[in-house]
Amino acid sequence: MKVGRETIKLLESLDIRYPDKYLYEFRGRSFVVKCGGSLMEDPSTGLAILDDVALLKKEGINPVLVHGGSVQADREMEAAGIQPKRYKGLRHTCERTIEILDRCFGALNSRIVEELKSRGADAAGFSGASGGGLIEADIIRPDGVDIGLVGDMTGLNRPLWDSILNNQLPVVSSLGVSPQGLTLNINADYVATKLALEIGADKLILMTDVAGVMLDPKDPSTLISSLTVSRARELISDGSIGSGMIPKIESATRAIESGLRKIHMINGRVSHSLLLEIFTDHGVGTEIKPD
Repeated sequence: MKVGRETIKLLESLDIRYPDKYLYEFRGRSFVVKCGGSLMEDPSTGLAILDDVALLKKEGINPVLVHGGSVQADREMEAAGIQPKRYKGLRHTCERTIEILDRCFGALNSRIVEELKSRGADAAGFSGASGGGLIEADIIRPDGVDIGLVGDMTGLNRPLWDSILNNQLPVVSSLGVSPQGLTLNINADYVATKLALEIGADKLILMTDVAGVMLDPKDPSTLISSLTVSRARELISDGSIGSGMIPKIESATRAIESGLRKIHMINGRVSHSLLLEIFTDHGVGTEIKPD
């Protein structure tokens, strides 16, 4: 399978001269890409991200796009007179809130699917119960605190998944369905990580609004391009990694130890950062890998 002309033209414009070695390695492999709702909602970032995801699919890689939608949901909640409230980063979710989340996430999911289709990628959307119950979940009580209809992913509807993976590009919102049929709100990082483990993905790519792991968050030159699990733990222990990044790093190291091959943290606000991370030796963010 040759590299398409359109792909070569775009990669060369990014000074990526030799994509073949990466494409030959990654064709037929699965990547899980997690992107926050704030990145997707901003046309200057969201459309470029979808360009990259569609290109990967056209070139024989199997990307899976996982998204949240907190920015949109916060606006609708406030308009409905509901003050957003969180416990350790998890949103308190009552029945009215889950209705808003289901509606917002579903609308964003549909827009993403249509944008990908317009780029020639046959996408399939999955959002909560309306997506056929792709993500199986149970209610969680962090520290024993009841925060409502909040869950964590427990499994995957395998027959549904197997029917789409080889033919379509799955777009998955961070909502799950409990055994009782309840739609549950799940942290998008949790969904992306567990989905990557479930399907044996080669890479989990977390797209955020920061460059990656930096020793000094205000100095881009301190970006760490590659970290092993043990080195990441050393940097946490000696205080080199800031408190805001610690939960993501700890979650990533646990996932690597559970069998995930590699995790990338990149800045989705950098144009075509997804391609730059995958198709260059140096990348643009931080990769976390086993020791």
